[in-house]
Amino acid sequence: MITELKRRIKYLKFFPLVFFISCSTSIDDQGAVWSGPSDFMHVTKEKMEMIYSVDVVGQKMFLGGFYEVLKKGTEKVIFRIKVTDLEFSDREDGVSFCRVWGFVDDSAIESYLLAQECIPAQRTN
Repeated sequence: MITELKRRIKYLKFFPLVFFISCSTSIDDQGAVWSGPSDFMHVTKEKMEMIYSVDVVGQKMFLGGFYEVLKKGTEKVIFRIKVTDLEFSDREDGVSFCRVWGFVDDSAIESYLLAQECIPAQRTN
């Protein structure tokens, strides 16, 4: 009985540390950063349209954030997106990519930014 109590106390000592680590990063701090080209898939009820060669200032986006998607090499805003989800993967040739999902303007359907050479990122303050 005493031995079992000592084991429980031993494990309870680590609970605050685990709790602190799990709560220290907010979901809104999760993001994506990329160094390769990016495109934008605009999805509506009527169609899916890929807009090639787009840019986002800083080439990074975070969950919960609002971003302007620009035509590459210009200051022309094509869409404004509120980021709702991040998806990371690798192509067959080993190049990493991500899809940054979100709602565009007043749409109820999610669209996504497709970025090459993309990795997960944490917001730093």
